[in-house]
Amino acid sequence: MLRHLFELGGPLMWPLLACSVALFAILFERSWTVSVRGFLLGTATPAVLAAHKRVLTFFVEIPPAVGLLGTVLGVIECFRLLDGSPGTEGLGEGLGVACITTVAGLAIALVASVAQFVLDLTESSLLARRAAKGDGA
Repeated sequence: MLRHLFELGGPLMWPLLACSVALFAILFERSWTVSVRGFLLGTATPAVLAAHKRVLTFFVEIPPAVGLLGTVLGVIECFRLLDGSPGTEGLGEGLGVACITTVAGLAIALVASVAQFVLDLTESSLLARRAAKGDGA
C-alpha cells in the first residue's frame, strides 16, 4: 500500500522520502547521544544537547512546502486534463492523488515537531538536573 501511494504521489515523493530517511537517522543519533552521553555518562555539554534545534527546524518547515508544491503541480495537471475534454471522470481521483504529497510532508513535519518538543524537554531536564547537583554547564 505504501509503495502504491508513493508511486501515485509523483516525483516529489523522492525528496520527501529522502527527508524521512534523514529525519530517522538524525532522531536515532539524537536519541543515542542524549541517552548515553546525557543520562548515562553525564558528559553531554549544553551545545551537544541543543544540537537538534536548527536541524529539526528544517524538517518542520521544508517537507510540508515540498508536499504543497506536489499538490499544486497535481492540481495543475488536473486542470490540464480538463482543458478541452468533455468528461470529468477521474478528476476526483486526480485531486486525491495530488494531495498525497501534502499528507507525506505534513507527516514528516509532525514527527519532527514532536521529536523537537521531546528533545527540548529532555535538554531542559538534564540541564536542571546538573544545576541542582551544582555541576554547572
